[in-house]
Amino acid sequence: MPTDAVARVLELLGVPAGEVSLLKDEPSGNGNWLVALAGGGRAVLRRYHPGAGPAEIAYEHAVLGHLAAAGWTVPDPVGEPACLDGRWYCLTRYVPGQPARPEGPGQQRRRGRELARLHLALRGLGARIGQRPGWRPAHATVGAYDGLDWRACVRGLAAASPRLGDWAESAGRQVRGALAAIGAGALPLTVIHGDFAEWNVHYEGGRLAGVIDFGLAHLDSRPYELAIARTYRAPEAAAAYRDELDRAGWPLSPLEEAAVTPVYRAFRLGMAAWQVSHGLAAGRLELGAIERQLGLTGVPPP
Repeated sequence: MPTDAVARVLELLGVPAGEVSLLKDEPSGNGNWLVALAGGGRAVLRRYHPGAGPAEIAYEHAVLGHLAAAGWTVPDPVGEPACLDGRWYCLTRYVPGQPARPEGPGQQRRRGRELARLHLALRGLGARIGQRPGWRPAHATVGAYDGLDWRACVRGLAAASPRLGDWAESAGRQVRGALAAIGAGALPLTVIHGDFAEWNVHYEGGRLAGVIDFGLAHLDSRPYELAIARTYRAPEAAAAYRDELDRAGWPLSPLEEAAVTPVYRAFRLGMAAWQVSHGLAAGRLELGAIERQLGLTGVPPP
C-alpha cells in the first residue's frame, strides 16, 4: 500500500504519526506497518484480510483483550477499527523481539511450554465468546472456514488434473472416515491461537517477549493447535506441551491423544482445499503445492 494511503488511514484513525515503515504486505491482503507515534512510542497499523468484517474483528479483539488483561504481550488494539475503501484497519500494540530461528531442541521445548501456558490462559474463554463468525472446528468437515466448499474444490481440481481430483476425493473420504472412527465429533473445544508456529512467537534477551498474529484464532481442538503449530516437525515442543499441561492438571484426554494423527491429516487436507479454493478464485492452480499437501494427508494416490 502506498505511503499516502497509510497516511489517509492514520488520519481516519485520528493518529498523529511520525515515520512509518512496512513490516508485511501479503498477497492475501493482510498488512502491517510499524508506526512511530508523534507522542513517542511505537504501534503497528494492521490491515485485515479482505473478507474480515466487524464481527470477526471484534472476536479477535476479545481474545487479545483477554490475554492482555492476563499479562500477555500481544497485539491488542489501542483504538477502534476503521474502514477505508472497503478494507478494515486498526492500530495495535507493538510486540517487541524476534522469532528464535532456526529452532533447536531446547527452543522447541520452550515454545511447547509457552503454548501450554497460552492454552491455560485461554481456558474457559470459549464458553463466553463462542465461535469466531465464519469459522468451525477443523475436524467437523474439511478446513476451518465456513466459506470453504469442498465439493467445489474437488470439481475444480479434477477439471485441471483428473489424477489430483481423484486423489483429493479419496483423501477426503479416508480422512473424514478416520475422524469418525475415533468419535472426533466429541473432541473438547477451546479458543486456540491458530498459528503458534515459531515465526509468531517473539523472544528478547532469551525471554518470551510476546506472541503475534491471532488472525486464525477460533474455537477448535487442542490436537488441531498442535498440528497447525507444526509440532510434527518439532517433537520436543509437543513433549514439553504435554508435560506442562500434565503439571497444570489439564492433560490431553485419551480422545485428544487418539485424535492427534487424524487431525493432523485433516489439517493437511484443509490446507490443500484452501490452496485449491484460492487458486480457483485467482484463475491459476498451483498443482505442485496442492500435490504436496495431499501427500501429507497420509493417503496414497489412487
